[in-house]
Amino acid sequence: MNWSRPFGIKNWAAWSPAIKTNEEWLAWSKKPFSPAGSESPKVEEMQSINRRRLKRLGSMALSVAYRLPHTNAPIIFCSKYGEIDRCFGLLKELTETGVVSPQSFSLAVHNAIPSLYTIDRKINSNVIAISSDAGVFSALLEAQGLLASGEESVRIIVAEEPIPEAYQKYCNFVGESYAYVIDLESLGDISIGFNVSQGSGIDSSELSTNLNVLQFLLGSKKNYTASIGNVFWQIRRD
Repeated sequence: MNWSRPFGIKNWAAWSPAIKTNEEWLAWSKKPFSPAGSESPKVEEMQSINRRRLKRLGSMALSVAYRLPHTNAPIIFCSKYGEIDRCFGLLKELTETGVVSPQSFSLAVHNAIPSLYTIDRKINSNVIAISSDAGVFSALLEAQGLLASGEESVRIIVAEEPIPEAYQKYCNFVGESYAYVIDLESLGDISIGFNVSQGSGIDSSELSTNLNVLQFLLGSKKNYTASIGNVFWQIRRD
């Protein structure tokens, strides 16, 4: 097993239509379930000229980012499908009319959500966007490289929403709706490890890997493991 340097969680926040406050999320971590719902949060801290460009996934992701203290730390945005509802709408528009909205197209790229955050905050933070079957594990691994290169902290934003019905038969995504943000620092007792597993598989939990990792971070468990593809992942407290 290849293990990262230990790190800690400096700040965190989370939101879903079913679990909105940090207190509710701490209670959820003891009795977890798959959060769902169609409600969108209000991102009142964001300038209206930028806020109206957001769709639901962006609203969830940035609503939690604005709840944490202002920072110029690098940002890692982690979402397997991103704003797939916007992308699906663009493909329908292209099929039916032969053209697409330039504004919608520019906001469909995977780094658009965190980039809007940096524009609104007027900061020059390094922005990295990740789409991965391993989800937040990939973001945590990327963050280790940034911390090792001298960054004092790294902000990770994780967000997912249900995919359009037309795609559901092609995916095994459980249809959760949530977003959370964590600020990592280089001092702490948490580390992640990985190695190539025998054969292939997926995390068999009813929750997504992202939420299982969040449950671990909010709780007191000593470790959480997941087999994803041909990689065996583990996060632990030393």
